[in-house]
Amino acid sequence: MNLFLTLHEAINKPFSLYLNSFTDNVIIAKIIYLFADAPIFFLPLFLVGYWLYFNYKKEHQNKNILLFIFYSTVIAVIFSIFIQNLVHIDRPEDSLHHAGKMILSHIPDASFPSDHASVSSAFLMSLFLFWFIRIGLILLPFMVVMLFSRIAGWVHWPLDIVAGICIGCFSSFLVYKSQNINILVKINMYILKFTSYFKL
Repeated sequence: MNLFLTLHEAINKPFSLYLNSFTDNVIIAKIIYLFADAPIFFLPLFLVGYWLYFNYKKEHQNKNILLFIFYSTVIAVIFSIFIQNLVHIDRPEDSLHHAGKMILSHIPDASFPSDHASVSSAFLMSLFLFWFIRIGLILLPFMVVMLFSRIAGWVHWPLDIVAGICIGCFSSFLVYKSQNINILVKINMYILKFTSYFKL
């Protein structure tokens, strides 16, 4: 038995079944249904909201930081899609639908790694790296509940989430360390100049 099958049988299946067992509680089932997707929308709300706020305050350097936070999430998505094209793993709902309660449905595509985990982790890690620490701490529990909800709702395996978190953290750290590279500085300069024409 190869390493993946060992991890799949030892971690993915039992942990997924265990979390799904909590959906017998109606309140928990509703929380999972709501939180499996909703917290990811904090990301565009944060970026758009703070962009408008910093534009109003004329704090253009902080708008520059928002672009780096956005880049980290884009890179996380690119990494995730690249890996999904190399490694195809069916979602839990395809192999566990007879074993427990289904409360979420998903388009049948690659499960590994989790896009939600990679994007949310890149976003949160960037908040901490770029000193939006208070907001990061506020959003952290919502993101954690979202990721657990995606396991309990059988949208993702536990290792999909773990891999996504690793990709997200790596992406944000990569952008943070690359923020002074000339090409990124110039791209940001052009974006800020372009948006200034629209008073944004």
